[in-house]
Amino acid sequence: MFTMQHFGLGDINAGNTSLQQLYEIFKCTLNPDLTEDEFNSYLFGQHPESLEISYIYKDKELAGFCTGTAYPLTISKKRITVLRSAFGLREDYREGNFPLQGLFFKYIRRKLKAPFSPMYVAGFMANPLMYAMICRYSLNCYPRPGKKIPAAIFALKHELTRSLPPQSTGSHPFVMRIHFQVALLKSDISRIHQSKDPYVKYFTEINPHYQQQHGVLVLVPVSWLNILYTTARYLFRRLKKMASQQKSRKINKPCPVPQN
Repeated sequence: MFTMQHFGLGDINAGNTSLQQLYEIFKCTLNPDLTEDEFNSYLFGQHPESLEISYIYKDKELAGFCTGTAYPLTISKKRITVLRSAFGLREDYREGNFPLQGLFFKYIRRKLKAPFSPMYVAGFMANPLMYAMICRYSLNCYPRPGKKIPAAIFALKHELTRSLPPQSTGSHPFVMRIHFQVALLKSDISRIHQSKDPYVKYFTEINPHYQQQHGVLVLVPVSWLNILYTTARYLFRRLKKMASQQKSRKINKPCPVPQN
């Protein structure tokens, strides 16, 4: 079972954790060629209002990390908050479900601080499996198969990608060349190629070069409707898992030996 340890900017300033530790696990899980300048630019280039770091542990061993940053943005004279996240797991811990509940609870806490302010999670997805999980646990996210992209989402996408290189002709408007290539295991690539998941198929159709430093900009509204939907999906999965474990224990329970 995964456990998490959380830190904020105050902890970094107080010496309770260090950016160097985050940099090392970032490199190990996402991009071994990442420079410190690129790392610092990713975290602080947009002058975030807040930064939260969570280290993920499995049996007391550091297995990965997730970060959440928030920064303000003004579009058409309307102030919104953009939440960016990064997530990485060491190779030995990538089998099974990703422990994304840590990120989910970060977004809930942020929404509670400003319940009526527009908020969006923005992230470049280079892993079709991660994209599929986001789609399954979000009622609304963009782009998504069969869902029309509103003008407000296009405006936000334009604002977020102004500094990126121009897209190639004919590509999907949300597919971009990203700063670094996310490392994928051979087992992950095999799962992707064999997957019949409609979200995985959609991702590889719009971004066939996902293994060549291309990602999909995914925008998820942090709305109360989305939060309720995600919470219900998460609780349903937990209850289903508990019921399955209970059933397994009953099946494996030894039968009593009959007494003569």
